[in-house]
Amino acid sequence: MKVHNEKELDIAFKATFSQGFFATFIFSTYLVHTPILFQLIEMTESEFAFGFVLFGIFNVITNQLTTRFLLPKIGSTNCLILARLMYSFIPFLIFYTSSYNLYLLLSIFWGITIGIQAPNIFTQVAIIEEKTKKILNPIFKSSFSLGFIVGGGISSVAMGLEISPMLTTFCTGSFVFLSSISMFYFGLSRKHDIRNENPRFSFPNSKILMFASINMFIFACMGIIIQWSPLWLVNDLKAPIYMVGSIVILFNLGEIISNIFASKLINFFNEKIVGPYFAMIGSFILIVSVLFQNIFIIYISIILFGFLISNVMPIVYRQSVKYSTYPIPVTISHVSSIAFTGVIFGPALVGYSAETFGLTFNMYLLGFLMFGISTLMLFIMSSTQVANQKLKNKKINVRK
Repeated sequence: MKVHNEKELDIAFKATFSQGFFATFIFSTYLVHTPILFQLIEMTESEFAFGFVLFGIFNVITNQLTTRFLLPKIGSTNCLILARLMYSFIPFLIFYTSSYNLYLLLSIFWGITIGIQAPNIFTQVAIIEEKTKKILNPIFKSSFSLGFIVGGGISSVAMGLEISPMLTTFCTGSFVFLSSISMFYFGLSRKHDIRNENPRFSFPNSKILMFASINMFIFACMGIIIQWSPLWLVNDLKAPIYMVGSIVILFNLGEIISNIFASKLINFFNEKIVGPYFAMIGSFILIVSVLFQNIFIIYISIILFGFLISNVMPIVYRQSVKYSTYPIPVTISHVSSIAFTGVIFGPALVGYSAETFGLTFNMYLLGFLMFGISTLMLFIMSSTQVANQKLKNKKINVRK
């Protein structure tokens, strides 16, 4: 019975992994084509960024509502199916309409769909990780990186062959739409869902708030590098159009390698070294590489940057669940809601500052911001460990 249950959970994890892959696959396909979208709609960087602000706002609102009302009614797997069906054709519709007002409307709709997906997908990973006693969060995070690589690769090739973005986004959207049936057969069974018996809104405790704040800045940093690097390559580094997705691909390649070996790295070192210390080194490498303004040096640094910061986010989720007093769905909802506010202000600030200082300035800012986040994470993890050790010592003294 135990073996059968482990096999079921293993299949469910693969299905959840696929959900992460398809979400970023669609997103990457869209982002790599943004230089064309700028020409079609004739919008400025700040106008483009406003779409992501709306995306983030409605994501956070939907995230909270989903955990409290939709998840208990239809289950986490059905929420994931619904989300995948809803976002499949959004990039196609954006290019098909080529209207700024509809771009904003579809950005809102996209935020709603990811707001449905985010708490359910991270909740499923936390449930499976807890039941199997395996370190799965880093491996799961590689699903996002894999989606960015495949989506970015296909889009770059399509742009090099001068294939219309409408055709590319329609074909990829159709594939993702049809793939949703796999979740129906292989997704996590509803019997494993953890019900939230108290759907009322609750504020996270101080520890969860601190860990979630780290993820908020991580989302901001990832949003900057993924959403703006295609334009940075074309506008500032003067790269040819077929290389527009290269930084997205290389960054995520570094992340995948790091995620694959995450459990070994954590066991060999510890979460503090693999998290904040690695990220500090990666931030320094990125800042130095931008100074050279050499595309090949930047390529090498981007791979290393992706490798060294990749496990910060999954470590934060693991730490949050470990120290939370709330049920897993509520904890994940708090962390992901706060984290996604980084999507609101990160890329938006870049959009507004790019018109004044340029995108290269913001790549420097990315490195310094990531270094600051890493320092904050190191402080929080160290203080939490000290507090827990004092609590343990106090319990031992009471027993004596």
